[in-house]
Amino acid sequence: MKYLILILVFSPLFMLSCTNDEILNDNSKEMTIVAKTIDDLDFKLNPTASDKFTFSIRSQAGKAYSLLLKKADKELVKSSFVADEHIRGISIASIKYDFNTNDNYEIVIRATQEVNDTLYQEDFKINYYKHEYANRLNYEELVSVNQLLDFDLSPSRNVVFYNDYINNKCVLKRLTLSDNKVEVLDEDFFSLLIRSKSDNDLIVSTRNYENHFLEADSCAILNYNVNTKKSSFIDWGSADYGRFSRVVNNSIIISKPIVSKSVSYINFDEGSKKEYTADLTNLREHSFEKIYLKNNTFDFNKAEFTKTLGINDNLSYIVYSDENSGYYIVVDSYYDYNQKADYRRLVIYKDDTIVFQEPFEKGKQYNFPRLVNLSDNKLIFFKSFDYDSEVKLDGYYLLDLSTKEVTLLKNDDNNFVKNDFFIYNDNKSFISVRHNGIYKISM
Repeated sequence: MKYLILILVFSPLFMLSCTNDEILNDNSKEMTIVAKTIDDLDFKLNPTASDKFTFSIRSQAGKAYSLLLKKADKELVKSSFVADEHIRGISIASIKYDFNTNDNYEIVIRATQEVNDTLYQEDFKINYYKHEYANRLNYEELVSVNQLLDFDLSPSRNVVFYNDYINNKCVLKRLTLSDNKVEVLDEDFFSLLIRSKSDNDLIVSTRNYENHFLEADSCAILNYNVNTKKSSFIDWGSADYGRFSRVVNNSIIISKPIVSKSVSYINFDEGSKKEYTADLTNLREHSFEKIYLKNNTFDFNKAEFTKTLGINDNLSYIVYSDENSGYYIVVDSYYDYNQKADYRRLVIYKDDTIVFQEPFEKGKQYNFPRLVNLSDNKLIFFKSFDYDSEVKLDGYYLLDLSTKEVTLLKNDDNNFVKNDFFIYNDNKSFISVRHNGIYKISM
């Protein structure tokens, strides 16, 4: 790390000529300034318009922060940081300026802290910032959500069931996508878990079964009809550590209580059950088209998990496999113990051969809208980053597998983007279920 140390002792005469950037003390005492340039600062920058961006940092107690936007040593805009209303320890500054997308700008983050007669000043600089704002997606809010607890998309892809946490109660609601109708099904629902078996039937869980509270990570898994409010027992599940697949091919896989170290496959058509020894934490919950256990895909014809790619089980996991195009979406990851950080990258396979891969990057996360097919060689995905000392843009990206080109479609710093899925045949619109609402996003 490079440091520039500057120590000045102010006389009363010199203090009269101070600039606005210097913090003055009263004329009766001298102030010492200790200044240095730092190389590391945890931040996130998010362009919100062609002429705006927000800059958030992990702030430290006792320090005042400011942001200065410059171009060719000329000061353009200055802004102070204020505490984030929602996230403790985060401070945000907002900048508005008529950016030229071809120009380079300099961003200076200054932290100051006064201790007795000494003013400590730290400057962090981003020397070559280009404002990149993309707005190629349209957002339409279908329904507002107070606080999302759980949700599921029905097999018909026409209904979204969701639990909304309102006034300390779990409220079960149903959104019909064909007409955007919202129904309140139960204002004090008993289950946090919901999996949709049909437009009217749910798979739910409860720890209170037959007038007994179930302990030791146990819960009862029930079939529940939202119209009749009647339920029937299915199996025992894990209440604290478990994972639960979506209903695929009228079947579901649930985690048994953790002591059993197993998962249970339930076929509703046949009314049959089958258990498998497994690490239940590897059961992937956000797949609507297939059921994955780490890198194994469930074969419904054989009623068993099969490994389809020769990838490292410790570092990689399958996100999506498309039978129409033969593409497999895989995320590689590893943990750096020195940096105490996760590193991830996107890898696309076809015929067991890598056809595209991104570099590993610190704190990178992915979300992939559940796809209909990849036959057009186009993949839309969401990419986000942890706080870091480099400019990295969160948002939706488009990968063209024909050209290997990745294009930013829309800046979006929503940390709760996890549940996106297509419901339309043209692949031009998808639904995004977020903590505060359900949206239709269109190209």
